Amino acid sequence: MKSVYLQLINSLDISDEYVGWHLESHTSYYSASNRIFTKENILEELNNGIKNNNNFHYGIFYKDNKKLIGVIKLGIINWNHKTSDMIVFIGDKDYLGMGLAIEAIELGNEIAFKQHKLRKLYGGMYYNNVGSVKAYLRTGWVIEGVLKDQYLVNGESQDRILVACFNPDLFNKNYYRNGVLSFEDVYN
Repeated sequence: MKSVYLQLINSLDISDEYVGWHLESHTSYYSASNRIFTKENILEELNNGIKNNNNFHYGIFYKDNKKLIGVIKLGIINWNHKTSDMIVFIGDKDYLGMGLAIEAIELGNEIAFKQHKLRKLYGGMYYNNVGSVKAYLRTGWVIEGVLKDQYLVNGESQDRILVACFNPDLFNKNYYRNGVLSFEDVYN
């Protein structure tokens, strides 16, 4: 039984605490764009995504207390190809290290494939964000590739790890397992 559930976020969920998560040091991997987050631009992104039907923010809620602890961002969805980026972010530090991101990714996969009828999800992360890579891999995602020296982090080059998940109703596991990189290929 899962400890979290996902629910579409609305404007009432965008609290000062929610905005503050985006400014904390543990989110440095999340903010690869160095984007400045404000309540206004988060609400604008949320509303534009709903209006354009291409970007959905699902709150990660802890079941025991119904507390919003993070977010899954599904989008921008390319409806022509039925593909989307999917970002998972546990914002509340009190809930890190509990395996909740893995649960949230599993639920996000289900929503993306069953509700939105997507074919493929993808994402990318810093090489040093090993915990995130492992969380995605534990939920059926694969490493599709590595963009060498994609990022500059504190003046040092760092690779970008490209991960993907294929809708199991549409793709045979052998189809997408062949030709992808293992964790050991990348981290040895």
